[in-house]
Amino acid sequence: MAKTESEGIKGSYEDIQLKNMYERNRPLFHELYARLTSSHINICPEGLGFTTFRDNAGGTHYYLMVNIRPQEIVFDTNTSKADQRVSAVLGEHLEKYLTYDKMGDIQSSGAEGLSLGVYWPVRNCSQCGQYGGFIEYVMVSLSKNDFSNIFGGKTTFKNLLSTKEIIASLDLKEAVHMGSVYRQLIRPQNQCPN
Repeated sequence: MAKTESEGIKGSYEDIQLKNMYERNRPLFHELYARLTSSHINICPEGLGFTTFRDNAGGTHYYLMVNIRPQEIVFDTNTSKADQRVSAVLGEHLEKYLTYDKMGDIQSSGAEGLSLGVYWPVRNCSQCGQYGGFIEYVMVSLSKNDFSNIFGGKTTFKNLLSTKEIIASLDLKEAVHMGSVYRQLIRPQNQCPN
């Protein structure tokens, strides 16, 4: 986790467009850092910044990046499996952390959308206590239009998420594109996983 604002904000970019966007948006990152830390949400090192995506046609898209490590999300390897953990994060946590980002953050920054990453520890409590284990994460990218539709009440987060590309790294494996796997993982909250 980033211990200071300078650790939490990504300020160095090779891409000229990203570098210019960062320079224009320094106050936004100070505000985002303060907003998240005042709510006791940990930020990953260089977790606030800009990132790029390439579409199938080779076009480059610039997104506001927010990578966080909420204190409330912790799993035990003895009582959970990877699909249960990612299902819980997608179904119970991700939307809540999306609300810490404002539509104005995206619009004023010149970004085309938001890339939200949520990281969490998986511990073997009998061996590693409070600090050992490994980290897993899930990332989802939402366009300005997606963000507007969610907060404008035109769609729900879960409905929109079922159409989005989700990237996850689970069980110490390389990150994978989950795609339609999301629909199989999300269950109503009152239904236990098999």
